[in-house]
Amino acid sequence: MKRYIDLTHLIDEDMPVWPGTPQPEIKQPMTLGEDICTVQSIRFNCHLGTHLDAPSHFIEDGITVHQISLETLIGKAIILDFTGKGKNGLITREDLQRHQDRFDPGARVLIKTGWDKNFRPVSFYEEFPCLTLEAAEYLAYRKIRLLGMDTPSPSPVEDPGQAIHKTLLGAGIVLLEAVKNLTLIHQDECELIVLPPLFKNFSGAPCRVLAMVEN
Repeated sequence: MKRYIDLTHLIDEDMPVWPGTPQPEIKQPMTLGEDICTVQSIRFNCHLGTHLDAPSHFIEDGITVHQISLETLIGKAIILDFTGKGKNGLITREDLQRHQDRFDPGARVLIKTGWDKNFRPVSFYEEFPCLTLEAAEYLAYRKIRLLGMDTPSPSPVEDPGQAIHKTLLGAGIVLLEAVKNLTLIHQDECELIVLPPLFKNFSGAPCRVLAMVEN
């Protein structure tokens, strides 16, 4: 029997956002008290909460969200457990090479650190575990198609020239950032479902992310 685990953070006006970006603005222009129905509107940065980075986020002429194939977003994903890394922990090339037999070309990779427990405090965007540049280069070399993490980013806030993002996105790897609940998955793989809205030519988008696992 299979069950679904929601890997998506809730979007609201009080949620944490990447340093220097605006909070989402949520309004209700129509209400049942004054109108025939309720309607909400939202103004937000497209890299908000649990979201995708398409290659165009950092790569000239890279594909955008609506050009990402469903084959990339839906299918088996391997889960790597790095919950022991902690604050400022670095996931290195050597760490990844211990799992090298699982990195088939086109693999979807989810990295579990447990950092999502810090999502509500401001500290979510401080001292989180991330990849080294050499680790990013290794994933690009192994030709994976998607990398998801339960941290805000695969790279630190201060990454000179955004080398880690550029390495991954430049290799065509779609990034899935700020997922949650990977610690609830005790198997080493799952069926992954990622559903972004089809905003034309966006470099990223909040998305609903689900894992289907054996009960």
